[in-house]
Amino acid sequence: MTRFIFGRGKAAALQVWVRTCLAAAAAFSATAVLAADLTQPSGWPSRPLRVVIAYPPAGGVDLAARVVGQRLAIRLGQPVVADNQPGALGTIAASFVARAAPDGYTLLAATNPELTIVRHLRKSLPYDPDTDLVPLLRTAQAPMVLVVRGGDEVNGSARALLERARAAPDRIAYATPGMGTPMHLIMEGIAKESGVRFNHVPYNGGARAMVDLMGGQVDALAITLPTVAGPLRTGALKALAVLQAERSALLPDVPTWKEASGVDIADLPTIWFGWFMPAHAPPALRTRLSSELAAVMQDTGVQDALRRAGLEPKPLAGAPFAQELKRESAFFERAARPFAER
Repeated sequence: MTRFIFGRGKAAALQVWVRTCLAAAAAFSATAVLAADLTQPSGWPSRPLRVVIAYPPAGGVDLAARVVGQRLAIRLGQPVVADNQPGALGTIAASFVARAAPDGYTLLAATNPELTIVRHLRKSLPYDPDTDLVPLLRTAQAPMVLVVRGGDEVNGSARALLERARAAPDRIAYATPGMGTPMHLIMEGIAKESGVRFNHVPYNGGARAMVDLMGGQVDALAITLPTVAGPLRTGALKALAVLQAERSALLPDVPTWKEASGVDIADLPTIWFGWFMPAHAPPALRTRLSSELAAVMQDTGVQDALRRAGLEPKPLAGAPFAQELKRESAFFERAARPFAER
């Protein structure tokens, strides 16, 4: 072809050759840019990030997200804007982030229900927790405690509570912040393994449940520590046990459920807080975000702020966090079976 073109004149041939080279260079440049965008977070972040918080302001998820987000903004040199989208046990926020562009600018601050619980209660969800969201880091845990009124001698221990429940099934009324919450399903799992039946009284949040417990309307309350930290300090409430496998550093004198009751519950989940992003993000971008969050969790100021909020810093990287979620999901699948949609 070159000989044919040159046969028509060297100038014409040169023009064609130049145009061909320019087109090839442009194609190569576009491919290289696309490849760079897909493999490395070059230039990221160039604008503010949004962390969508699956629950209302001032709750545990919100507090944990804001403490971490403020330090993350300093590290990245870009604002991290908190966007509370509560409702439907966290699934509104989770669905929003699952549909967002996987470009690192929209993240999710979440806890147990939207990842490992609601999937076992509803026939379908608007997102797939396994394939639409990827864990970046677990940041903290909130000890879940079973509390009774201070000075309640009848229900003064976990063993006494179980003995009463065995003697009078469904007579021991325990409160939680709502149906399908981790507190509800963990208590139901405990009841099944302990061979008893409790009467579950769901509330819309923990504050009203605590008031009714102190007023004698219910016998016990399963709740996270931040809600009841004040009454526990004053003695208005008493913690019978932490509902997790290990004692909490925030409540070192409170026994685990196994220690308090003698009943061992396998794979007992914890209440955790973590950060997620849309799946299919570039691997390098996911790695960058995970490492930045891990660095934030090494900051003593962040750790102290979490502890003051009643949260225990417990960072766990994305891959082992994902394995924990699988084990937790299996526990909640069993516990949620009687309450699942048919």
